[in-house]
Amino acid sequence: MAQNTPPPMPQGPPHLPPQGQPAPTHQHMQAQQEPVRQPPAQHIQAQQLPGQQFPPPGQQFPSPGQQAGRPAHVGGHIGGGNAGFGRVLLSEWTKIRTVRSTVWTLIVMVALILGLGLLIAGLANPKPKDDYVSISLIGVIIAQLAAATLGVLTISAEYTTGMIRTTLTAYPRRIQVLVAKGVVFAGLMFVVGLVTIGLTAVLGKAMFTSRIGDSTAEVEMFRSVVGSSLYLAVIGLFGLGLGVLLRHSAGAITALMGAILLPMIIGPFLPQSVGEKVMQYSPMFALGKLIGGGDGDGGPGPWPSLLLIAVYAAIVLIAGGIRLRSRDV
Repeated sequence: MAQNTPPPMPQGPPHLPPQGQPAPTHQHMQAQQEPVRQPPAQHIQAQQLPGQQFPPPGQQFPSPGQQAGRPAHVGGHIGGGNAGFGRVLLSEWTKIRTVRSTVWTLIVMVALILGLGLLIAGLANPKPKDDYVSISLIGVIIAQLAAATLGVLTISAEYTTGMIRTTLTAYPRRIQVLVAKGVVFAGLMFVVGLVTIGLTAVLGKAMFTSRIGDSTAEVEMFRSVVGSSLYLAVIGLFGLGLGVLLRHSAGAITALMGAILLPMIIGPFLPQSVGEKVMQYSPMFALGKLIGGGDGDGGPGPWPSLLLIAVYAAIVLIAGGIRLRSRDV
């Protein structure tokens, strides 16, 4: 009787590791099964290179600034205050020259100074003793409103759009941000005003000289051109201070127009002694002194009047800076 035998099992090639990798050994398989034990952190020692020193445990080497006798910088602003202030200056310049309101306001200001001044100079019937500069620069009296309004919009527009939060997040030193805005704005207004007012004065001089001859000294022309340009920068800073103090475009512009125009409007209706003082220490009176330079009306002279308006602007800017620093945006 034949004995039943099980069918033969199919034999295949033995399981080999992929080509290029050695077959795992018994020790290697055990190493994979057992977790790797890391030595405690306190027993790990850094490899010391030749000439390299490590501080004692629990201490750190001083920074290069501390080694040189300077305190460590606080606040996380790498590069120091000067480099940071340069960056915020560049940022403010980029913002002010790319905003449409800035461009259009400057165009209006230039058109008022140059166009209105030359128009009045051409229509005037001057006498030999007339001052051609004061006649040619009559447009600056109206252009100051555009300069002051632009100062308000420089900061109040950022509060309206919420960009002020982005600005102060990127550069949290609020007072330096305000200083940078003031420097950029005042520099822009002075340069634009100097070029426009200077060109208007030169063209007005040519128009008057052809009819009555030269009637204004060079010193008076310098005072009128440079003084009026500085006035535009200062009255613009006054508007900037109101903008950061009130944080609202309409309210700040309303207060600004009142500060510039009201003294000359209500002064004649006040008692004479009070009304004269109100008018003599107003921004409009100071601009008239800078353009005309006459001392017959009493009050401060041209340059003291400009200094007085600068004090007004400084007071408003300081008040706005205090609010900017102490209040949330």
